[in-house]
Amino acid sequence: MGDSGDAVYSFYVFEGSLWQGGGGWEHLEVCSDLEELDASVAYYVRTGSWAAGDAFVVRVYQRGELLAERELGPFVTVKVPGLTAMRSAADMRTSGGVPEPGGRYDGMEEYAIWEELPQDMYEIATESPERIQVSVDRDGLALPALVPPVLPPGVGVVIDGRELPYGRTSTLDGCL
Repeated sequence: MGDSGDAVYSFYVFEGSLWQGGGGWEHLEVCSDLEELDASVAYYVRTGSWAAGDAFVVRVYQRGELLAERELGPFVTVKVPGLTAMRSAADMRTSGGVPEPGGRYDGMEEYAIWEELPQDMYEIATESPERIQVSVDRDGLALPALVPPVLPPGVGVVIDGRELPYGRTSTLDGCL
């Protein structure tokens, strides 16, 4: 961890994870601005893990104390080539994701699309991740602004006794 001295910082933590039985994955990112948070969410979505994960949240820490936690699903829109933009609602039902005319999924049954989509997303993300468009509705998410002092890059944090470096800590690294 970087030298934090006696300062207690404000920061964001993005978490995407799934734990079942003895296995799973975890993607955490500690950051101090919304652009970094957006990039972390986009990376996680592009690995395809968001569709099957348990946690898909952002937490806001003000001066080291948890202030807010928001479920990201209803505030993230994903556009995959061949399908209309998709977004989850608060009840986890998805809107959009309808085949575009003439696209790869045109004429396919919904179940068949969802069987093909994870592998297709992986291939697209590996070849050109920017083709999977990910946007976060920051206004709808309504995260509280960070109050100074804001966590500087290179300084780690301790959350619930666990040390986390600034940036990404992920079992998904290497997926893209």
